[in-house]
Amino acid sequence: MYAQVSDILAADIESGARSDEGPQLPSESALAKEFKVSRVTVRQALKRLEARGLIYSEQGRGYFKTAARMGGVSGFHSFTHEVRKTGDTPGTIVLERQIVASLPQDMQNHLKIQHPANVSLVYLKRVRTINGVPIAIEDVYLPVDMYSGIEGLNVGEGSLYSQIEERWGVVPAWTDALFEPVAATEEEAQVLKVAPGSPLLAVWRVTLTESDDVAEYVKSTYRGGDFKLHVSRYRLAD
Repeated sequence: MYAQVSDILAADIESGARSDEGPQLPSESALAKEFKVSRVTVRQALKRLEARGLIYSEQGRGYFKTAARMGGVSGFHSFTHEVRKTGDTPGTIVLERQIVASLPQDMQNHLKIQHPANVSLVYLKRVRTINGVPIAIEDVYLPVDMYSGIEGLNVGEGSLYSQIEERWGVVPAWTDALFEPVAATEEEAQVLKVAPGSPLLAVWRVTLTESDDVAEYVKSTYRGGDFKLHVSRYRLAD
């Protein structure tokens, strides 16, 4: 019986039939009532789905569709574009925005680069969401001299890549990146709605144009992840 319930839920999740429920699945009690089975049967079905990678659980909160956690995020293409391709809804919450004089030392150390001392940067701290669920924290640094007037840009809507291409003709083409597993700080845990110390995946990267001009420096901290991988000169363009 639990296998049948699991298969029905899997088909619904993969087809988007339950998309109106949002990223979180109904409670065990609600599902037991829906399928006219016991909560034990529902729990077995959910564990089977979790083993298949279709859902994940959060203690005290319930079960969530995996697509709402990381669905559609591939490589370093536009987050907005990639999430929309899967039929999900991307979102951005701007936490901070200011002009800074230098790149943080930890970013320079991770990427083994040194930003020119005389070039200011626009710093953006954003939370990226999928279907309203916080997925990542982004710390973005953009060279002011490349993006004249960027101080007034609306960075809370749409794709940042699309905006900088349309307004300044800057097309990100390559990235050097470092993947690193980290534990959630108190601040990160609060923003990403996970427990302090939970595993996160930090991705440090410098993005370049075809002519090797630096388009951005970014640290993205994603929910989950348990590996470290260096990617050299990953091509962004299709």
